[in-house]
Amino acid sequence: MPMSAFIFQCVPDRFDLRRELKPRHKDTWYATRYRSLMKPGDLVFFWMAGDPQIRGLYGWGKLTSTAYFKPAWESHGVDVVCEYKFDRPLLASQIRSQPTLENMLILRAPQSTNFLLSDTELSALTALISEHGNPAPQHKS
Repeated sequence: MPMSAFIFQCVPDRFDLRRELKPRHKDTWYATRYRSLMKPGDLVFFWMAGDPQIRGLYGWGKLTSTAYFKPAWESHGVDVVCEYKFDRPLLASQIRSQPTLENMLILRAPQSTNFLLSDTELSALTALISEHGNPAPQHKS
């Protein structure tokens, strides 16, 4: 089964990636959309919403579980581990400037937690991460 890649979004007043995202740290995120596609080993990019000066990607990691129902949340969650946190975020404005990425769903309709990336978007995003001096995840489709 091919690997999927997702963007998981949070808002700074609930979960501020500048403080909370830590390499090798395991956490559970909401799995509101695409949960049937989520499986261990899939890539996840961590995105923080908010003002333009903070909106963007802060790192990446991998899913460590399939999605499961969390009674305390009355919703589904999925376990993740952060593998790399960027020294400086890759801002939405930098991502939007790339023709291959300007129409990503998170830029067009950012009202959700989970966004599925196409293979083309994943390749362009990992290239952009590398161009900005950060280690990019290795991926195979």
